[in-house]
Parts: sequence; C-alpha cells; structure tokens
Amino acid sequence: MMTTKCRSGTGCRESSDLDRELSDVLIAISVVSRRIADRLSAGDGKLNMEGGSPHGKSKRTVHARG
Repeated sequence: MMTTKCRSGTGCRESSDLDRELSDVLIAISVVSRRIADRLSAGDGKLNMEGGSPHGKSKRTVHARG
C-alpha cells in the first residue's frame, strides 16, 4: 500500500477523495471498454452503435449553394 505524506493545511483529505473519485472513473471506463471489446469479438463482427456503421464509413450529403 502506498502512503502519502502531506503538510498540514495542504488538503490531504481532499487529495484522498479525488484519488478515490479518479479510481472510480477509471474502473467505469474499463468496464465499458470490456463490454465493447466483448461485442467486437462476438458473433459476426457487426457492431450496432448509434452514429456508426459496420464498415467505418458514413454517408455524407452535400448540398450545392445556388
């Protein structure tokens, strides 16, 4: 276990709370990443994500100004 030494009045308690919050965010990111990886490796290779397409190409509409 790592210990942190803090001077008095430097907010060591706040630092500990921020470390815990950062840890929670990183865990959430890893959970989501794992779910995406599982979806990519499962089945027929199609990924149904909002705003995306299975082949990485999106349609673009160009309007001419007149």
